[in-house]
Parts: sequence; structure tokens; C-alpha cells
Amino acid sequence: MKIDVVREALVDEHPAGLVMLKTLYDSIGYVYYVAVAKDYRRRKIATRLLEHSLEYFSGLRAREVYASMEEENAESEGLFRSQGFVQTSYREVSGKYGHLKALNLYRKMVVVPGERLLCRPLP
Repeated sequence: MKIDVVREALVDEHPAGLVMLKTLYDSIGYVYYVAVAKDYRRRKIATRLLEHSLEYFSGLRAREVYASMEEENAESEGLFRSQGFVQTSYREVSGKYGHLKALNLYRKMVVVPGERLLCRPLP
């Protein structure tokens, strides 16, 4: 998978976190990965990385942003829900884009069994 953007969060010039972003079909953003080092958690670094990611995709005029997460990851779920993401399904995605495009989106996003797909529309 080709990642379009990698952004790093620094705290006192030390790497604290990162986010990896991908644009799909010009109008769909995908947050591929968000991570914060253990020593820097609980400081809203992931929230800021995600906020900047949404701003980035808005600047590209994306209509919506997707993210996937492990089913049992409460911290990730809280992060994404705090930014307006809601769980979606293959059925909903294929209803929007058609069966073949939905299959290709899932392939490009590398959604695997045991993960949930989340979506957030952009204004």
C-alpha cells in the first residue's frame, strides 16, 4: 500500500506519535495508522493528529474519511468516536459506491477480519 502522508508529533523535539494517511478515489480519505508512544499517551496527541488529518482531507475536498480499528481496542474507539466517526459496514459502503468499488475500497484500506470500519462525513 502506498501511503500519501506521514505526520509526526513531536514533544520537546522527541517523537511522540505519528499518523499515516491515504487518499482513495480523490474524494475519500483513509486514516491508515495512528500511534502514540507509551510515555506520551493521555496528552491528547492522538486527538491532535486526528484533527490535523481531518483538516488535511478537508483541504483536499474529500467527502468522507474512513478508519479501521481492532474490535477490542477501546482507546481507538474512543478517539475516533470523539471526532465524529461511526461504525459502518460493507453493506453500507457498497450501497454508496456499488459492490465492485466497495470491494476495491476494502482491499485498498486493508480491512481484515477482526477489525471494524469507521466513517466520518466531512462538511
